[in-house]
Amino acid sequence: MREIAVRMFINEKFAGSYGNMVFNRAAYNGSIELHNPMQKYLVDFYSYIHWENRAQTQEQIDIVNELINTDLPKAPNILMSWILHWDRDAKIKQTVPGFCAYLPDSGEMHLRIGDEQRGTKGSWDLSVRHCKNAGPKLPVFIATNVDLTVWQQ
Repeated sequence: MREIAVRMFINEKFAGSYGNMVFNRAAYNGSIELHNPMQKYLVDFYSYIHWENRAQTQEQIDIVNELINTDLPKAPNILMSWILHWDRDAKIKQTVPGFCAYLPDSGEMHLRIGDEQRGTKGSWDLSVRHCKNAGPKLPVFIATNVDLTVWQQ
């Protein structure tokens, strides 16, 4: 199992307008970092209905249809995100197959990434913890399967 760390930040622009009649509905923004080889992905967490309505690719529509037959959409207060690969050098975000589900009531996170182009394919079930020192530019929540104090870039 690959080492993974998910950091979630409060979206400072939540419920704010970023265009004519267009509102930012993502409650949290975040990053997913995988080790060996290093990969970085971005996430924006929306309520289930807003996440579902943001499905654009056929793979995303297939995921929505797959999840309809599960209990996940019925979970109270669930937040969902599509997965974007972040290429730091080219500064490009690219949608990849997969999703991230955060259940704040139980502190669970389920993550699925199917980025075969970059050799990242897998599912993770992680426990989400509150960060002690939350603030500007610092994560509010973190979910990981590794001790980050020994994780070297």
